[in-house]
Order: sequence, then C-alpha cells, then structure tokens
Amino acid sequence: MERAEEFSLTRNAGLVGISKFVNILGLLAGSMILTRLLSRSEYGNYEQVWLVYNSILPLVGVALSSSIYFHSPREDRRAVYSSAVAAATIVGVAAGIVLAFLAPVIAHWFGADALTGYIRIFSLYAVFSAPSLMFESIFVNERKVGFLLWGNVVLALLFAASILAAALFYHSLTIVFASIAVIGGLKSSFLIYFLVRSRNLSSAKFLPLMKAQAIYALPILVSGIAGTISKQVDRYLVSFLFTPDKFAIYAIGAKELPMISVITGSASAVLFPVFSELSSREARGKFMEIWKNSISKTGFFLLPLMVFLLFAAGDFMNFFFGPKYLPSAAIFRIFLLVLPLRLAFYSQALFSFGKQKFYMYTSIAEMFVSAAASFFLLRIYGLEGAAIGKVAVTYLQVMILVAVLAVLLRANVVQMFPWMKLFRIVAISLVALLPLVFIRGFLGEVYVRFVVECLVFAACFGGVALATKSVKVISFRKMQFVVN
Repeated sequence: MERAEEFSLTRNAGLVGISKFVNILGLLAGSMILTRLLSRSEYGNYEQVWLVYNSILPLVGVALSSSIYFHSPREDRRAVYSSAVAAATIVGVAAGIVLAFLAPVIAHWFGADALTGYIRIFSLYAVFSAPSLMFESIFVNERKVGFLLWGNVVLALLFAASILAAALFYHSLTIVFASIAVIGGLKSSFLIYFLVRSRNLSSAKFLPLMKAQAIYALPILVSGIAGTISKQVDRYLVSFLFTPDKFAIYAIGAKELPMISVITGSASAVLFPVFSELSSREARGKFMEIWKNSISKTGFFLLPLMVFLLFAAGDFMNFFFGPKYLPSAAIFRIFLLVLPLRLAFYSQALFSFGKQKFYMYTSIAEMFVSAAASFFLLRIYGLEGAAIGKVAVTYLQVMILVAVLAVLLRANVVQMFPWMKLFRIVAISLVALLPLVFIRGFLGEVYVRFVVECLVFAACFGGVALATKSVKVISFRKMQFVVN
C-alpha cells in the first residue's frame, strides 16, 4: 500500500500532466486538421519538418531543464534561470541559422524539393521558441503549475486555431509554418515576462553557472540526441527510402499517444528532483519505495490504454486521421508494445546517481543497433519491419538499464518492479475488453462506435478495479489514489 506522504507527488505530477496534455492536444488537433485538408504527400512534408526539428532542439531543453533541477537547490535559482534561458536562446539562434543553411541538403536527402522553403520558414520557430524550452522546468521548479497550465491552454488554442486558418483559407504549408513560428515567439515572451515580473533574473555568477550547467547537461544532451536519433532512425530510413506519401502513413502509425508523454513526462518532471535528493542521501529504501509506487500508478493508466488500443487501433486511426490512414494501424499496434517499457523512469534514476555518461553510451549504442535492425527488417517486411526493429532494440536497451539500476539500488529485478500489481491491471483490462467484442457487431459508424468503445471500456475497467479493490480513490479533486 502506498504511503500518504507520496500523495503530494502524485498531485503535482497530475497537474503538470494536465498542462502537458493540453499542449499535446494542440499538436494533435493540428495533425487532425492537416490530415483532412492536405494530401498525404503534403502532410508527409509537414511531419518531415517536425522530424528534423525534434531531433535537436527539444533535447537542448531536456538537458538544460535537468541542469535547472540539479543546480537550483545548490545555487541562486535566479542566476540558474538566467543562464539556462540565455544558453537556450544561443542554441536556438545557432540552430535556426544551421537549419536555414542546410535546408536544400535535407530536402535532397528526403527526396522532397518543397522541404527547402518549409524548413527555412520553420527555422524562425527554432529561434523564436528557444527561450520557451525552459517553460515547463522553470514553472515546475517555482511551483507555479497554475501558470504552466493556463499558459499551455491559451497557447494550444492559438496553435490549433492558427493552423486551421492557415490550412483552410490559404491551403499553404508555408503559412502554417509561419503561424507556428509566431506561436513559438508568444510562448517565449510569456516566460520572459513571468521571469521579469517575478524578479527571477539575475546576472550573478552568470558565466560560471552557464559553464557548470553546460558541463552537467552535455552528457544528457549527447545521450538525448543519440536516443532521439535512435527513436527516429526508423522514420529517417522510411523518409530516405520511400515517398512522402508512404512516410505520412508510417509517421501517423509511429506517432506517440498524447496520454503517454503526458503521464510519463509529468511524472518524471516531479520525480527527478526527488530522486536526486534521495540518491545524494543514499536513501535507497525510500528511493525504491517511490520508484515502485510511480511504476504502479503509471501502469494503472498506460497498461489499460495499451490493451484497449491493440483492440481498437483501426477505429482509432479512422476516428482521428480519417480513412486515408487506416494502413497506419498495423504500425501503430507494433509501437503500442513499447508501452510496458514506459512505466519506469530509467534515465531520471540514472541521472540522479550521476550516471549521465553511462546513459549516453547506451543511447549511442542503441542508435547504431536500432538503425541496423530497422534497415534489415525494412528490406524484408516493408514499413512494419522498421517498426519491429525499433521496438526490439528498445527492449534490449531497457534490459541493460534495469540491470545497472539494480546494482546501484542493491536489488534484483524481482524487487525492482511491482509485478503483481501490473499483472492485475492487465487482467482487469482484458476483462473490460470483453463487452467491446459484442458492441462492434452492432455499431457500424466509426465515429459513434469508437466513442462508445472508449466509454464502455473506461467504465468497465474503472468498475472492476474499484470492485476488486485494486485501486482506492482518496480524492478526485486532489488527484490522490492508491494502487493496492
């Protein structure tokens, strides 16, 4: 049974999760709009531009955010914020220049000449949005999750509205990317306004802190780049070897569900500072307690989601992206098999023990092995082969990370995971799936059927979980619950 003192962590993670969910809903809404208003080739170009951007800039944000969490308890946090925002801005400007310069080369690699203009317009987003890479970490560190939530709500609405207007009235990806760049500038302006208004900027120890943050963040950044390229290597291979039309099908199927990054990202943002503190005190028992509690709570959401979507993958694709993307369902099912690996927070745990370099080495190794596996299986099985290779190598990497963490925590694999809780969640999910088999035979319209399937599954899962006392809800308002 989980201890009451951990409820505050759950609540904070929940609030951060809501803000992440709102932000990701904006991105999902943009994809839903564009898949219906653009051809598959045009939408493939849209995904290719994001593929290039996501391989670099967001990772700078992750690395510098980690340095904020690490240095804030040890230094003047105002100076930490100032140096982190300045570093992110410098990297953003440099990345924007590089993207604009290399746009023709990238377009040639992908075999899509139209990408040159799109990437050059999007390079403005890299510049304008750079300070906002610190958006979440600063608000979380300041315990201003309300600001984080409302800021993301407004920005998500503006993002979706601007994409709708640009695509509907101009039918131009150039205008779409220009609108996205403006939204990125607004997000950065909101953050800087908050820092100035709250007097959270300081020039004290500016250069020494920037150097210290760079030293801490560099292994995380390198491992992040290697890890992201590894995660995206299958997409790069499909882009190089297939047309934008085929890439659009693969990109939609390989798209991560909003709920996954919301749950894991919000939990990791809250847990990382806690892990760091506990590891510094060598409080391994408490570390293990919080580690296992976080896994059981994350599993309570992600495992049922996996079971449901393995069953309803086709309806999911049709509902959100239209019948043009039904072929993406097979790829989507393969990537759903990664969800059990997303229950634990391996990188945060390793970083808290100062094992950034080890994680970097494993990420680099995964990048090369994943590329080889995806390329080999792509040649044999087509688009599905690239997905199979990526998933298989991800399982191999996680097995290595778990083994190292077990040594650091002086535990074995059996002790590190709440196995019985996870098996019970899967069993309840399978039971909740049974009514959907009968529903599918009576409802033909996908927009009605998918909504009914979601509601029935959620009701059955929640009902069985409560009836079997597998979960105890303490407070809906405070998002407090216990996984028994």
